[in-house]
Amino acid sequence: MLAGFFSWWLARMTELLPSTWRNDARPRDGIVIDIGPNDDITALIRCGGQLQPLSLGAAARSVGRRPIFLRPPPEKALVKHHTVPTAPRRQLDQMLRHELARITPFAASELFWRWDGHPKSGDGSRTEVVLTMVPRMALAPAMDALETVGLKADFVEVGATDRPRLLPMGKAVERSAGTMLIRGLSWACIVLAVVALALPFVLQTLAFRSTEAAIAELQPAISSIAALRQGIAAGEAGRDILAREAEKTGDVLRILATVTRILPDDTYLTDFSLRERQMTLSGRSASAPRLITGLSAAPEIRNAAFAAPVTRIEGAASDAFSIKAEAAR
Repeated sequence: MLAGFFSWWLARMTELLPSTWRNDARPRDGIVIDIGPNDDITALIRCGGQLQPLSLGAAARSVGRRPIFLRPPPEKALVKHHTVPTAPRRQLDQMLRHELARITPFAASELFWRWDGHPKSGDGSRTEVVLTMVPRMALAPAMDALETVGLKADFVEVGATDRPRLLPMGKAVERSAGTMLIRGLSWACIVLAVVALALPFVLQTLAFRSTEAAIAELQPAISSIAALRQGIAAGEAGRDILAREAEKTGDVLRILATVTRILPDDTYLTDFSLRERQMTLSGRSASAPRLITGLSAAPEIRNAAFAAPVTRIEGAASDAFSIKAEAAR
């Protein structure tokens, strides 16, 4: 099922490529079997676009993984132009496979064939198709001769020698589909790798922007507080107000420093409040009971006690606690 999905996806992506990318852009290296007018055959090896003659026996010995191209005389290749409704490439392929017997004298099983199409000028709902076909029986003598020396062609090659068109034969269709699937999966892996590498930087940039936006939003309040503090520090009345508030609520900075000094490293607060010298501390600790001992030993803090039962957090080696205490005068 997964392979079928990737095959479908690759076909859809292939349809988006320019037609010149999907077509055979240049001659491929391999063994070329040239068929003469009288069905006589000549073997050549093509490397870098250059052809060198060799015997059939030498071709059989040197074939290895090289593809074999069967090149018939030009008159044995049939070309037909046809117009069909526009559809995805895979559907067009199936449609033409069934239409061949109607629009040509041959059924699909009697041909080596391929099709190339492009949207009809001025009418995007129609596709102009060029069918390239070679009857199987026209190549039968040459294919039999190749089989006698252990060679089996992969493609029929027709058209200009510098820009040939390849018609798949037998297993070449499956290998081509498998190669396209592997190539598509490789590109998908590369894209995913690039996304994986870029994603942390993108997330970091978004986090920075979010933080900067939050700071900008709080800036007016921060400016107001700074102006208020400057006004309080500038006058005696401000100092008197601070002294009275400190007497009523306690020295917040001193109490925070005391609590920070007393709490062990394995303890952290999730909530801290101080009102009228009454403070509440909530958080998590590896051992909550020892916090009462530490807070009670500090002269700045009195009457430390749990405000709620201590609960052990499931799956974590820590206690959830809530402590109430009083700041000493």
